[in-house]
Parts: sequence; C-alpha cells; structure tokens
Amino acid sequence: MTKPKIMLADDHGVLLSGIQLLLSKVDEWEIIGTVSRGEEAVEKAAIWKPDLILMDISMPGIGGIEATKQIKEIFPQMKILMLTMFSEEDYLKKALMAGASGYVLKKAVDTELISAVNTVLQGETYIYPTLSSFLLRGFVEEPKASQQKVCPLSVREKEVLKYVALGFTYQEIAEQLFVSVKTVETHKARISEKLGMKKRSELVRYAVAQGLISISD
Repeated sequence: MTKPKIMLADDHGVLLSGIQLLLSKVDEWEIIGTVSRGEEAVEKAAIWKPDLILMDISMPGIGGIEATKQIKEIFPQMKILMLTMFSEEDYLKKALMAGASGYVLKKAVDTELISAVNTVLQGETYIYPTLSSFLLRGFVEEPKASQQKVCPLSVREKEVLKYVALGFTYQEIAEQLFVSVKTVETHKARISEKLGMKKRSELVRYAVAQGLISISD
C-alpha cells in the first residue's frame, strides 16, 4: 500500500525540523520534502504531487493563503492543512475560502498535529477546537436565509455535496457511493445549477448551514 506523501511549507527552520521529526515517527506517512516560500510551495506541489501539504500562513513571497489558492486551482484534490500562529477569525476564514481542509495552531503541534493530519488525510475537515465557534458564527449564522428555505437538492445530491464540501475527489466520491465518476460529475453540475453556486467555499457554507457536515469540537 502506498504511503500518503506529505510536503512541509514553513520558513521557521527550528520549528520545521521539529515538525519533520514528529511526523516522521508515523510509519504510515512519507515526508517527501520541505519548502520555505509561498512560490516554492506552488512549484514543488506540481512536481512532487503530495497528498497533503502542511502550510504555514506567514511565509516570504506570496504567503501560505495565496499559495493554497493557487495550488487548489490546479490540483483541487490536493489536501492542505494550515499550520499557523494566527488564531484570529479572519485568517481562518481566508484559509478555508482559499481551499484549505484544516487549520491548526502552532502552539498545539505536540498534541494536535498528528490528529489533524490524520483527519485531513481521511478526507475530513479539521478545525482547531478553540476556533470552532468562529466557523459556526461565520459560516452558519451568515446564511440563515438559506436555512429557512426548503433545500432543493435530492437525497443523492445532498450526499454528493457533503463529500464535495469535505474535499473528496470525484473518484473518491464515486467509490463511496458506488456510482461512476460521470454520475458524480452530473450530480455536481446539477447541484451548482440548483444552488447557483460554483465555488467550493460557497458549497462549504451551504453544506454547513444545512447540517450536511459538522464542525470538529
């Protein structure tokens, strides 16, 4: 069985070494390389094709959030876990809007990081527990109007939306639902048409508002 490949992106050498040492203790994963700049993260992601990138927000150059956005536009299936010292709501929202599948604070590296990596590799979204209230307030209360309306999606479309919001690829969704990739693509097109939403960030908001995905606590 092929080990999930992990790339590390952080410009703090001492912390990077510590993270690399910590993750290398998990035999099921393979650390394939490290970078220290946003542009380098985008470049190496295309070459190394990691399954997961552990991405610092504050790096020289374009930074982690913009790097995440660029990578997800090219490789939507690639999972990115933000590792940062910033606990502010604005950074969390920007990271998720850019396509990150998780957000963990550097102060919790020893206790939370392995759990966070495991969660994201399994196709789920990980939010550092103390930040969950931000997500609930920003992504659930904001679309109250949509909660009050009857959801126009079928049961199958809701299932597909849930997996899309969690970052699953079409192939992974097809395997979960025992259907063809073409069928998943058709459902996704109908979902976007019915909801008038094309961006993943919009679909995530709607899925949370409808209770299709839950927030880690």
